[in-house]
Amino acid sequence: MAYVTDLGAGQRLWIESRDRLTILTLLSASAGQQQSQRMSVETGAWAAPPQAFRTAGGVVVQVETENGSRFVQVQGSQMQSLNGVPVLSGAAVLPMQETTEDPMPPMEPMKPMEPMKPMEPMKPMEPMKPMPPMNSGHPLQMGEMQMGELKMGDMEMRLNPMQMKMGSLEMRMGSAERQSQQRFCTQCGGEVQMGDRFCAQCGHRVGELSHS
Repeated sequence: MAYVTDLGAGQRLWIESRDRLTILTLLSASAGQQQSQRMSVETGAWAAPPQAFRTAGGVVVQVETENGSRFVQVQGSQMQSLNGVPVLSGAAVLPMQETTEDPMPPMEPMKPMEPMKPMEPMKPMEPMKPMPPMNSGHPLQMGEMQMGELKMGDMEMRLNPMQMKMGSLEMRMGSAERQSQQRFCTQCGGEVQMGDRFCAQCGHRVGELSHS
């Protein structure tokens, strides 16, 4: 059971009995906005419909219950329960109407959020450019080879006559006639050329080698 009354200045007051409670809801509308205040008072069951009076101090609501009269004062946007009996002589009675309207309708459901736009696919990465081929440069030369002669570092080889030299080591292979004419110093082992009388290495006297 609920009743509503118009307080003026954009205010309306709902009075509702629920179980053993009296619930008062004050709605104030101004500048396109609406505010609400609510309070509940334990009064017990109603014995008669509520009444509202406009007094010099504001609006007074009287509720008749099985335990006697209870009073609530509405002043501006504030509501408070009164312990004593207010002075109602000369107060104007405000019209009260029974209603089934809910003073605080349920809030509208929130609109569903718009689905997020799918992310744009990532652009494929550009393939890496192939590395330029390395300059081959000059071919690796193991040695220089001429007709009948090979040189590689400190090694030297000749084919005619057959001769190989590596560092201080030298080996020759010629004809038998030339080999028979080769001599070596008996003192130091150095080679003695044809016609030499002394060793060019140590000066030791050797026999003269002549052509045959």
